[in-house]
Amino acid sequence: MRYMASIYVSDVMDLIALTVEIQQWDEMYGPPELAYQKTYQWPGLGRQEPRAWLLDAVRNLHVDMTAPPGRRGVPGVPMGGPHTISGSGDGGL
Repeated sequence: MRYMASIYVSDVMDLIALTVEIQQWDEMYGPPELAYQKTYQWPGLGRQEPRAWLLDAVRNLHVDMTAPPGRRGVPGVPMGGPHTISGSGDGGL
């Protein structure tokens, strides 16, 4: 049995989306089969440094994939900050 994983990470509006695809080969030759595919998403943190952005996504993936059922998900970020339209928060005028 052989495996190959592909991980795609994207920053869309205020969300980080990460898709994992794992293909497997039962035989030495021939086409692979899709063994696992799932998309995860979390609130973005407004990271400006690419390595920190990727590290956050991979860390969140690890947390979600290893958490027991019912305990998955990264808590939301506070309102306001660089991930909102106004950049100043959503409370009051």
